[in-house]
Amino acid sequence: MFAHVSIGVSDFQKSLELYDAVMIALGYERLFGDEEDNFMAYGPEESFFIINTPMAPERGDVTFNNGGHICLNASTREKVDAFYKAAIKIGAKDGGAPGIRPHYSKDYYAAFIFDFDGNKIEVMARA
Repeated sequence: MFAHVSIGVSDFQKSLELYDAVMIALGYERLFGDEEDNFMAYGPEESFFIINTPMAPERGDVTFNNGGHICLNASTREKVDAFYKAAIKIGAKDGGAPGIRPHYSKDYYAAFIFDFDGNKIEVMARA
């Protein structure tokens, strides 16, 4: 459904360290971007994830989407676990440890973290 998703980050280098680690844990690599321009894309070309500093800085600081989140696919439960472990190790906040979410479905395995700007990122795999 989505071609890409982009989120704003306030400290690009710190966020780059986090997203490099969690995307590698999921098996995704940097696709394109420019560290000097504070822009990086990850994932497969047909559906990718971007971090960047705000594109309209005159509107103020980075803010997160209250009540919303982004969910990334993982091919295995082990990759969900690796994503969560990498994120927490780098300093992301826990939003829900890896596990089955029976209120979604009996095979929905997911973990949630909050990045340094409060963006809620989920990763899930179906068992």
